[in-house]
Amino acid sequence: FSATHRDAVPQARTRSPHRRRETTLDTMFAVSTQFGATARVSPARALRSADRRRASPRVSVPVRSAASASEPVDEDARAMSRRALMSTAFAAAALPTLAARAGEMSDSKMVGAYLPEAENEPGFASFVATPPRTPALRAGALNPYRVNLPANWKEAPVSNARSGNYCQPRCDEATTEVQFTEPGSGSLQIIIIPTTKLLIAKQDPSIEDVGDINGILDAISPAITGSVAVEAEEVASAKTVSIDGKSYYRYELVTPFAETGLHNVAVVSTNKNYVMIATIGASEKQYAKSEGDLKKILDSFRC
Repeated sequence: FSATHRDAVPQARTRSPHRRRETTLDTMFAVSTQFGATARVSPARALRSADRRRASPRVSVPVRSAASASEPVDEDARAMSRRALMSTAFAAAALPTLAARAGEMSDSKMVGAYLPEAENEPGFASFVATPPRTPALRAGALNPYRVNLPANWKEAPVSNARSGNYCQPRCDEATTEVQFTEPGSGSLQIIIIPTTKLLIAKQDPSIEDVGDINGILDAISPAITGSVAVEAEEVASAKTVSIDGKSYYRYELVTPFAETGLHNVAVVSTNKNYVMIATIGASEKQYAKSEGDLKKILDSFRC
């Protein structure tokens, strides 16, 4: 460019970025000295110090005081503290289990909470059905009956349709009197069938009057299984027992097509003009766990 042209174009006033940074730092870095005065630090030195501070990691080192370092460590106290901590942890872990057991024992729906204890059978409660406990008892169609149950079993509701509430004492089909259950053990039902349905005209017949042990099973097994009739190969055992001069037919069945479970055990006799069945259905797992209790329930049945 010519001198004239250079004179015509004003020179831009620029400042180096480094210069701006030094100027800023020059105004910022004023530090206090030990005598209370302030001293200015050169910008370059301030930058180097700042860079070193950023590059150096800060490490916090715990320092034990001289007094604590000189104190001996009490190993017994440390062990006791550890044991106390572990005891607290175990207690906290056990609380939910204890609470669950306490809640189970205080469940007012369990028969053990409101029925009397069974005689000569610890852990069992005695259920006695008397009027007006069921529609059939209210109608005078049955005599009272009883059965012992494990204390943790609960009574299950029976619908009006199944109980015969709308037709007693003239129901001509099987009806369910009561039902008790325990999820880990099985389900007990007490079922009645009019003897007239089995073509028995005699009043107050005995179970032998109604039929023999095999014939009765053929007639009533759908009520036991909740579905189909029992085949001969599904009968594990069948026998007659006499209690207080009254005969009862007892059955142990393995019923793979039953709605009530693979295993069914039942006791059958008569009550006035009804065949009365106490039957328990259980799965394989339930039966393996509670077979003894299930048989005790049926052994206690009286009608």
